[in-house]
Amino acid sequence: MTAENQGSPAFGLHHARAGIRLLLSRVRAAFAYRERPPAPDLTQRRRHPRPVVVPARGYVFTFEIHLVLTWYSEGLREDQLGAWSLQFADLARRDVEHQAANLARHFHPHQAGALEIQLNRELSRTRRRYERQGIVLHCRPEVRVKLDEEVKAELRHAHLQRLREESEHELRLRRIQLTDQLTQRWIALIDRLRQSPLAHAALRLSDRDLADILDEFVLKEERSNVEQLAFRLEEALRRSGRVGQPLEEHEATEIIKLLDDILREEETAPTPAASRMNGNGRHTAPPAGRS
Repeated sequence: MTAENQGSPAFGLHHARAGIRLLLSRVRAAFAYRERPPAPDLTQRRRHPRPVVVPARGYVFTFEIHLVLTWYSEGLREDQLGAWSLQFADLARRDVEHQAANLARHFHPHQAGALEIQLNRELSRTRRRYERQGIVLHCRPEVRVKLDEEVKAELRHAHLQRLREESEHELRLRRIQLTDQLTQRWIALIDRLRQSPLAHAALRLSDRDLADILDEFVLKEERSNVEQLAFRLEEALRRSGRVGQPLEEHEATEIIKLLDDILREEETAPTPAASRMNGNGRHTAPPAGRS
């Protein structure tokens, strides 16, 4: 290329266009670098020493928010990342505090768990980038929310009371279940003992308390039923005039019919006062010779 060609207007225009293309390519590369997510070559996770304290709904109680910051960058050594993350830590804390204060005012003092979930969700949606002197660090914050101590004490009392009530409820249900099972077993045992003529004597030799209970509440009732039947039979014989005399077959049939009439009369009696009360509260026919 000659000196004349270098000084021509065409050469100058070509050179200018090449310079513009080079500048545009550098600008595109810079924007592309800013837009792409950084590769986490080196990562450090640090807990901020000062918690964030923000008011809860009603502005009476507060939430205590503990902050954990995860830092990462490209092309830095571990000591450099640690030094720069300490410089940017207060900036990151201030950003989290601002977002937490706006969100916490919508949560009641006992809703620390719900606030923690929502705040972490909001923080994860935004990429935080801090830059100084050409050094770029990226930060991912996480929070843990603690209850106010007074609120925690009240909630602890309420939870303990609920646990005691639930425990007592479960205990009562268990007692009812065991009582029902034991009752069914005793009913089956007593029913089986009642059918055996030797059961009462055998119980006297093994378990006197059980024998007394069986005698008082089971056999006594059966004896009472037998006595009532004897009274009715005696009344039927008295009406027939055959007391103490042998009965023929047709006379026995008549006695049975009289006994059936007596039982029906008792069933249709107008009031309980018409019959005598026995010791178990049952109505019995009066003995022979009484009206």
